Amino acid sequence: MKYWYGEENEKIPKSGDLNIITDWEGNPVCVIKNEKVSIIPFKDVDEDFAYREGEGDKSLKYWRDVHKEYFSKELKEVGKEFNEDMLVVCEEFDVVEKL
Repeated sequence: MKYWYGEENEKIPKSGDLNIITDWEGNPVCVIKNEKVSIIPFKDVDEDFAYREGEGDKSLKYWRDVHKEYFSKELKEVGKEFNEDMLVVCEEFDVVEKL
């Protein structure tokens, strides 16, 4: 969610960025390159993006349910409430190298 980038004073990802992805123990797994970054309202995330993200059954319903639950929990901890107009940062990337 875009909100957290401001709160954590982190730069918003952009096309061309390279990132090292790690597993839960911090071990590097692969390098990715952002091909496209979109900042859109939560309610405007579409089925195509949800499918390409590849979580769960790859449906938009699954994507929305899981992300709404996560965002709601995180926002509640700072006294804020989730709403579907909140902006999300949607990154589309390619795997450059598996480590």
